[in-house]
Amino acid sequence: MNEQAARARSLNQYLDPYPYFGRLREAGRAVPIRTAFAGEGWLVTRHEDAQALAGDPRLSVDIHHAGPELRRRCDAFKFRFVDSLPETMLVMDPPQHTRLRRLVAAEFTPRRVASLGPYTQSAVLELTEALLLDGPVDLVSALAEPLPTKVICRLLGLEDEDAAIMQPLVASLTLLPVDDAVSAEVEDARGALWEYLSHMVERKRRQPDDGLLSALITAHDEDEKLSHTELVSMAGLLLAGGVETTTQVIGSGLLLLLRHRDQLARLVEEPELVRTAVDEVLRFESPITLGLIRYAVEDITLGNVTIPRGELVFVGVASANHDPQRFPDPTCVDVGRQDNPHMTFGRGPHYCLGASLARLELETVFGTLIEKYPTMELACRPEDVPWRPNVLRGPQELPVRLAPDSAPADRDS
Repeated sequence: MNEQAARARSLNQYLDPYPYFGRLREAGRAVPIRTAFAGEGWLVTRHEDAQALAGDPRLSVDIHHAGPELRRRCDAFKFRFVDSLPETMLVMDPPQHTRLRRLVAAEFTPRRVASLGPYTQSAVLELTEALLLDGPVDLVSALAEPLPTKVICRLLGLEDEDAAIMQPLVASLTLLPVDDAVSAEVEDARGALWEYLSHMVERKRRQPDDGLLSALITAHDEDEKLSHTELVSMAGLLLAGGVETTTQVIGSGLLLLLRHRDQLARLVEEPELVRTAVDEVLRFESPITLGLIRYAVEDITLGNVTIPRGELVFVGVASANHDPQRFPDPTCVDVGRQDNPHMTFGRGPHYCLGASLARLELETVFGTLIEKYPTMELACRPEDVPWRPNVLRGPQELPVRLAPDSAPADRDS
């Protein structure tokens, strides 16, 4: 087997990682694992523990709580992601996190998200109307990649032209810097995005509009307004957190439905189930596979295991989402599943601020596609779908026949 084939085979193991997490759950509530970027760490495997620890102050998002050996390993790997996002909620604990979240939440309201509904629908229709009906189309490059950037840019008050510029930059941010070439690509993209957003902030100061970025510029609390660095970081965080994650879920979610034809047919017959279908996709195929990154502020005991202070901890997402103690028949896809407290958006103080926007996009995409192309099918075998080699889980391509002929593709139901 040549190197390219071996790499493809390794990547395609992403198709079904859940038996692996099942073995880890059986091994214990917290198990030692080895990571690509920082060596040894711990994975919290079970849903009950993951929910409890996601907001536990004994775990911090601030890398300064990492022990000296862990910091050394992160530095050796050129793990600059945290240092490149100064003054964002992602890497802050209360009370600093509380202040920023309160300021942003006051402007990032349900009403503002709901107002994006018509634009999101029109963007999905525009993108899907450009698709070919007489041959395979890649729904990742044609739909899953451009849509979230368009929507976030509209939220911020930016234009589609801005989205076209920033989409490849945001995509590069989630690459694993496994060598110097990839590290340079990540750093270049990060610098270019920061510069672009910095100019956008200054432009909105001069020419404010009704977008979120202008609202954040004028937002203030009893202490002070957001600084320029905080504004740029916040815009970058909204892009980094709201674009690539949604892109991956659109791709992996569509693949999941196309692999489970009975559930796709049920959704076609009962389109009112699109909301529960979205949550089932989020449960089954979280883009954050391993878990929420935390650092132990003090020793933490789970069962017969003690996680030492200063060590890396992943609050398991995929493992928790497939825990049979919480989800009946977790390996079965059920688009009508009602009781579905998945961990994909996190929990506690760092619960995803953009969860409602992600749901809006996913509901619009799934609802539109099942209405327009109810007989769509995969144009390849599921095991031949390539997966992305980055920190978020999702397909690199998704070849689909939107209007298949009488000779159906191979299926895995």
